[in-house]
Amino acid sequence: MVSGSFTGEVTLNVSAARLWKGGIEEPHILYPKLMPDYISKAERIGEGVGAINVFYYSPAANLPPGSLIKNKIEVLDEATFTFKNSSVEGGLLGVLVKSFTYESVFIPSGPDSCVAKIKFDYETIADQDLSEEELKAGRDGSIAVLKATEGYLLANPDVYA
Repeated sequence: MVSGSFTGEVTLNVSAARLWKGGIEEPHILYPKLMPDYISKAERIGEGVGAINVFYYSPAANLPPGSLIKNKIEVLDEATFTFKNSSVEGGLLGVLVKSFTYESVFIPSGPDSCVAKIKFDYETIADQDLSEEELKAGRDGSIAVLKATEGYLLANPDVYA
């Protein structure tokens, strides 16, 4: 078992508050609209800290039929735009990793911009670290979701305003 982490950062041309409302408060509503080729549907079970976000993958995601991921919300702090969740089922859990957490912080950098900082912590099942390709896929995938959210919000200035 190996413990590790990796980070990413991206500047976005939308406010931290709008990004928070769409990407954190309502990803179960927004993400299937933004990425129907990858996420066929989503739901949130419960409210606030302790709630579970469930994302069901589409066939184009190149995962086995019926693939999903369930993430439990651990931190939900709108005052600091800090969010953290842990995987409880699906994805890499039980395949490559024993545990997996994702944290994001949106730092306002202007009235209509912010810097998104993301961090992943994990423990592998085997006694080897994740490959650079696996780390890159996780980082790039998360940034792509943030960029897709940014694009949608820029195209729809009244949404989550």
